[in-house]
Amino acid sequence: VIIEKEDIRIKRMSRKAGTLIIFLVDASGSMALNRMNAAKGAAIHLLSEAYKSRDKICLIPFHGVRAEVTVPPTKSMTLTKNRL
Repeated sequence: VIIEKEDIRIKRMSRKAGTLIIFLVDASGSMALNRMNAAKGAAIHLLSEAYKSRDKICLIPFHGVRAEVTVPPTKSMTLTKNRL
């Protein structure tokens, strides 16, 4: 068997796979509103660039031992704004 240069093919990924960024926010205490607003701003900013990087975000506020998924993993700006 003879292998020629033309027999070898290389496929390079042109883009990286997306990243899931999870915002887990402490929604208890007096600073909860500030933390939630900061997380919302960061989530919207990341999604505005998600079409380039294929990133998804998820927002989960917690209070004590309870947590609720406010924004499930998504790259949709519309869904995120509606949920926030």
